[in-house]
Amino acid sequence: MASANKTLLVIGAGPGIGRAVATMFASKRHDNIVLVARRAEQLKAEQSAVEAALSSSGKAGKVKIRTYAVDITHTAALLRALDDADAAFGKPECVFFNAARVLPSTLMEHDVEEIEYDLKITVSALYIVAQRYMPHLLELATSYPNKPGLIVTSSALPFEPIPELFALSLTKAAQFNLMRSMHMTYAPRGVHVGVINVGGMVSEDHERFNPANIADKTWEWYADAQPEVNRFELVI
Repeated sequence: MASANKTLLVIGAGPGIGRAVATMFASKRHDNIVLVARRAEQLKAEQSAVEAALSSSGKAGKVKIRTYAVDITHTAALLRALDDADAAFGKPECVFFNAARVLPSTLMEHDVEEIEYDLKITVSALYIVAQRYMPHLLELATSYPNKPGLIVTSSALPFEPIPELFALSLTKAAQFNLMRSMHMTYAPRGVHVGVINVGGMVSEDHERFNPANIADKTWEWYADAQPEVNRFELVI
């Protein structure tokens, strides 16, 4: 039987949705948080922000956080980081994949190598992470009272591409397709595989699209066991 540790793995930790979700999940259930991002200085800020937010929830000092600065397009480096995290906390109960590169891209002028790099971030790294952890999540699902999960942040771009952001639109569409295939395959076996469709630009000042609201809705959706809930897509 897989160990029922309460670890959340956040790939693409940052000051918006990643930070808010890490804080929300830690305040609700998870005792171990793994934060992965490209820049070490950003990760220090994320760890400090999560710890500060938890100080008012009664879980200050009770949640362990480890950070890993790694370019997730470098598979060997990513796997080394995950090896270390797994050794420290055990494999995660929930994987939250929030990595993406948001850059302007002009159709037919954007360098194909840039598209390939974005695909490595958005699709290839996600596939590698899913390959690594899906067997564990499936094992957890057989006996664990809480539904294990693989959750990805998405948007309306897979359905309504923006030509000025065509590279991001393209890679997000491919990612959505991958997630849909995994949902069709693994959700019937008890793993919550789903996407969060954020329908606008994330902003602290927006009533719906602020990180705190997104994290709150994400937790409700993830923790809700009602069968009528759309388990694949949360639209915000």
